[in-house]
Amino acid sequence: MPTPNLDERSAEVLKSLIQAHVATGEPVGSESLSKLLARPLSPATIRNIMADLEKLGLLEHPHTSAGRMPTDEGYRYFVDALMGREPVPARDAAAIRSGLRPREGSPQEVLENAVHLLSRLTRNVAFVLAPDIARTSFRHVDFVRLPHPRVLAVLVDQTGLVTHKVIEVDEELAQDQLQACANYLNQNFSGLRLPEVRQRLLQLMQEEKALYDSLLQKVAKLERAFAGDGEGNVIVDGTANMLQQPAVDMGQMRALFKTFEEKGRLVKILNACLSDEGIRILIGHEHAEPDLRGTSLVSASYPIDGAGFGVGVLGSTRMEYARVVALVDHVAREIARALKEVRA
Repeated sequence: MPTPNLDERSAEVLKSLIQAHVATGEPVGSESLSKLLARPLSPATIRNIMADLEKLGLLEHPHTSAGRMPTDEGYRYFVDALMGREPVPARDAAAIRSGLRPREGSPQEVLENAVHLLSRLTRNVAFVLAPDIARTSFRHVDFVRLPHPRVLAVLVDQTGLVTHKVIEVDEELAQDQLQACANYLNQNFSGLRLPEVRQRLLQLMQEEKALYDSLLQKVAKLERAFAGDGEGNVIVDGTANMLQQPAVDMGQMRALFKTFEEKGRLVKILNACLSDEGIRILIGHEHAEPDLRGTSLVSASYPIDGAGFGVGVLGSTRMEYARVVALVDHVAREIARALKEVRA
């Protein structure tokens, strides 16, 4: 739908109506709206303006109420043209900076703290999405022997994030053999991206010297540890907040919770929602995923060591957009700062 061109009066009515609806969750009538506007307008004039906004698809009129509510298009107009920027309160900024400071110096702890803080401050579902380790450079690998034929690969990327991956091998390897393989990989391939490591190992397998090098043969058997799964590392917190929203549709909530439980599907959805850089807002029907069409998502992407991370909030379309956008953007920047401090 083309973006309508509203005059000042209509824009003010729409903005005030959305702010009132976000605060109360109820349809907003002309009588109550007349008391909120900066300019003096009669209830009759406001009703006419609201009727015009409804014709433009920006408002809807519940049949059980004399008031009106914003549509997804109304929220979109508000976000794009009326919202403005809102600073993060000093108290929240201090809590974020303090809360992101990890006690154990772990990047994973930074991300877990961030998603918990964002969920608490916005009273919505919060997530942090780190890229698949295959898209980053690996720093260190360890192999742990499990009951044959499984081996646990513990991969640490250049950001310090840890990925655990269980692989299967044909030959049963002792723990000292696995340690020798890990030492070889750490000494010769640290700093490379995982696809590069895997490709180099496959090349070595085909070279004649691989036939005579017992260690290299064993290392080659573990090369599947360096095949990315495309999922990445997602942390979600605050799903219970969705149940506290007014007029909860339990069928939609069940579908939404199922999405949260399916990691691969959730990562795919979140990756599609994240922009290359900066803030992105998806509202209601703008989601490609049907289960999310009753929600809004505010996300921010930020690069660290050439790999993109994402942080965001998912909640009702009746969201405090200005506040949530400011918090998501601030937390994203603070995560980047905290991760650099951890790795320093």
